[in-house]
Amino acid sequence: MVLKGRLKLIYDMIPACDILADIGTDHALLPAYALLHRRCRKAIACDVKTGPLERAMRTVKKYMLEDRMELRLGSGLEPISEHESDVIILAGMGGILITRLIQESINKAEAANCLILQPMTNQELVRPFLWERGFEIKDERLTHEGDKLYQVILAYYTGKPRTKWEKINEIIGEKLIKNEDPLLKDWLKNHIKKQRRIVLGLKKAEANADRSQLSCEEKLLSELTDLLHSLGG
Repeated sequence: MVLKGRLKLIYDMIPACDILADIGTDHALLPAYALLHRRCRKAIACDVKTGPLERAMRTVKKYMLEDRMELRLGSGLEPISEHESDVIILAGMGGILITRLIQESINKAEAANCLILQPMTNQELVRPFLWERGFEIKDERLTHEGDKLYQVILAYYTGKPRTKWEKINEIIGEKLIKNEDPLLKDWLKNHIKKQRRIVLGLKKAEANADRSQLSCEEKLLSELTDLLHSLGG
């Protein structure tokens, strides 16, 4: 089995652990790979639909993991119990869904050693959600898959909510900047394009536009552009 792109990056960010829980597992390729490479001792693959679990079962049988991987049907973190899994993965779903699933089972998320999150959309909602609830973002990385860029977030629960941050860091993670991620320039360029569209849309609205919102969006665009220039982009 070979993992590429976002799944390989998620695997690379999994710390050695006892029990890994993959929420929204689909084919269960990620937990299977983690088991085969001894990144974890056991794995729990969860999905809200039976179809993905049927595909996951084929993966389990193919790699003879029946005694090490358990498949469970249910929404979000509901199928696992508190303190059962030390690493919980929520990947391949939107940021809104990720935050909702964590909030619905917040005690289970807090009890885990770490969360590994890979939001496909609305990434800017995930960071403040974590900060406000006492999670610290320990690492963030970017990867290519085809012509798309994906980010993966590694977070630990500290119980110490964060109350202050810059707006730009909701969109561009501080760890991406600090670690000078090789794909950061491309990530910034994508967000600058989106931000320009937002500003242009507000300007076109004119009479109905909220001037304070326009000012905030223009400021964010300027900060994103300045950051790109500081990186030589």
